[in-house]
Amino acid sequence: MKTWTFIKEAALTALLATTGLSLAEGLEDGFGGHTNGPPAVRIVTPQDGQAYLVGHDIRICAVAFNYTDLVAQVEFFAGTNLLGVATNHASPWGEAFEQFACFTWSNAAAGAYVLTVRATDLAGLNTTSPPVDITVVTNLPPLVRIVRPHNGADILGPTNIMICASAFDPDGTVASVTFYEGSTPLGVVTSAPPVLVTNDDGVFPIRQSLYCLTWSNVPPGNYVLTAVATDNGGASATSSAVDIAVVTNLPPRVRIVSPEYGARFLAPATVHVCAEANDPDGSVTSVQFFSGMTSLGVVTNSETVTNFEGEVETFFCLTWSNVPPAAYTLTTVAMDNGGASGTSGPVHFSVVVPPPPSVRIVFPENGEKLFAPATIPIAAVTRYFTNPIANVRFLSGTNTSGVVTNTWWPTFVWKNVPPGAYSLSAIATDKAGISATSAPVNVTVVTNSGPDPSLW
Repeated sequence: MKTWTFIKEAALTALLATTGLSLAEGLEDGFGGHTNGPPAVRIVTPQDGQAYLVGHDIRICAVAFNYTDLVAQVEFFAGTNLLGVATNHASPWGEAFEQFACFTWSNAAAGAYVLTVRATDLAGLNTTSPPVDITVVTNLPPLVRIVRPHNGADILGPTNIMICASAFDPDGTVASVTFYEGSTPLGVVTSAPPVLVTNDDGVFPIRQSLYCLTWSNVPPGNYVLTAVATDNGGASATSSAVDIAVVTNLPPRVRIVSPEYGARFLAPATVHVCAEANDPDGSVTSVQFFSGMTSLGVVTNSETVTNFEGEVETFFCLTWSNVPPAAYTLTTVAMDNGGASGTSGPVHFSVVVPPPPSVRIVFPENGEKLFAPATIPIAAVTRYFTNPIANVRFLSGTNTSGVVTNTWWPTFVWKNVPPGAYSLSAIATDKAGISATSAPVNVTVVTNSGPDPSLW
């Protein structure tokens, strides 16, 4: 069976990606009168490795793709056993070439299963999905993860370390949690201690799922911690590993506080770079600043300030001058008095080419009418000048009305202006002789004709 279908460019691109064809090959196959290709199909639920409790329904869903024909049926298999067939499919995304089919498998016996689905289109072409492995068990394993210490922690030692794991069993109770360093057991906790809560009615315990163990006299070194939880049915699960280090000198902590992430500066920029740094068991001796791999300098003198919350903060700062246009990534490395170092997270900012210098009249407004003899305050603003402004000249047409050198807020008052139409403009000049001219602002000065008799 041959079909001819006009498809979207995005759909064609997706089809070529799934088939591995080049664009030329795809066009030849799609528009050269060749027969349809088979559909594509994959299981979207359950996930590979998922476990189900005996007696619970297993919902199997698949999405099938066919860009030149409709999918007629989707068959669901556990190994070689056909579980069911779906013939009514829907496209949850509103596209005809994406069809969604589901089947509910009930009363599955305990065991390991390999799930697949087979999609067949109207032309009889079919494809089988990649397999998904699941298990059906009489006892679901518990869930466990280490919550203390956190992964990557540096701990000052030798010391005692409290290790805590959160454990939960979805269909029973947790009987024990065993803690390991590598393959060496550190101890077993059989019950989670209660948490005591106090309110107006007194003190009472609440149940929690946190299991803790104190590991004593831990010498300096690198360690890998795991926890194994076992439930009341004998099923067990192992947590993800947590890597920690016990050190004799804790590294300093440092973060960039200026410039802000994503800041933009106009070239040539002067960037004030500051980092906050402190050392939990000593003092910070220096902070080195980097742009990418390039060192901007080393700062050994700090500035200590007290913030609004009464906390003392130590800052190390430098000024980076004449920064050209580009995108930059800043980092800092702090060193403490024991030789340990800590690196800040990156801060990205950019320096851009500024727009050309400009000046604009902001008062009066364009089209404004005034009564003669008029007093017209004329105000302007300047932007993007590299050098300080030397003067601003105000004009009416080609005639100079006045010149001001106060460039903080350049304003000129034009007095006793007779009736007429005027085109106002301003020319700003910086100390390097660079000038910019504003767009004209048109105003009209009219004779005062008195009140309107019709309003008496």
